[in-house]
Amino acid sequence: MVVLQAFRTALSSLRRNPIIVGIVAVIGLFQLPSLAAQSIHPLVGSLISLGVSGILLVVTPFFFGGLIGMANEAIDGRTRFSTFIEAGKRNYVSIFLVYLGLFALNLVLGFVILFAVIVTAAFGFGWTGPSTVVVVIFAILGLLGFLVYVGVFFFIQFYAHAIVLDGVGAIESVKKSISTVRQNLLTVFGYTLITGAGGIGIGVLASVVSLLATPMPARQAEIAAATALTEFASVGLAGSIALTLVVVGLSAFVGGFFAIFSTAVYRSIRPGF
Repeated sequence: MVVLQAFRTALSSLRRNPIIVGIVAVIGLFQLPSLAAQSIHPLVGSLISLGVSGILLVVTPFFFGGLIGMANEAIDGRTRFSTFIEAGKRNYVSIFLVYLGLFALNLVLGFVILFAVIVTAAFGFGWTGPSTVVVVIFAILGLLGFLVYVGVFFFIQFYAHAIVLDGVGAIESVKKSISTVRQNLLTVFGYTLITGAGGIGIGVLASVVSLLATPMPARQAEIAAATALTEFASVGLAGSIALTLVVVGLSAFVGGFFAIFSTAVYRSIRPGF
């Protein structure tokens, strides 16, 4: 019931406040330089993507704080751009501290999972000699890393909402998010399924655009031409930009909706309110 009500609230709030979609779209436009460069040369695109990722690491906490502040205001009526700036500045340090910690944890867990998968595959397929024990150990290690990653995300996903809406600090926001989720497991699980499906859909679409933007080696291009598939193999610079704009537009709508949706859910389940 809470999730359905929050879903309806998000739709009506977004209709009243399309400015939120515009805010999310601005962040999405950061993809343009890397994809444009990738359509010219993959290495250049990768280097630019690395630079953009570094910028986003610093900018994202401000964006989270401002967007949640706007979403909270939008639920009650109309929101303004000044709310984005004010909420982003007021909550930046607390959100940044938690975000940086989660970023570091994701790097460690990502390395553990990737290493476990590679070693498991190597021993499992007999590339370095069969070893059932090693395969089992690293398979369990990879599974545990994945479960920890999912568990951390699931229980801490409302930390930024706690900071912005409740005015708590970094450590307290983590505790409050965990407590809130623990007391509302079924509601949060349903909410997470919806947001996860939307995120996966946008991620798949973005991956397709990235693949289309990457130029093929000459030999692959010849094969594609011979099979009349050239027009599907790479869309070029103009096509990459056009497709990226489509992805940015869809991501902006979904991101704006989920910002209000998550805020409405948190407002309904947070303890003491």
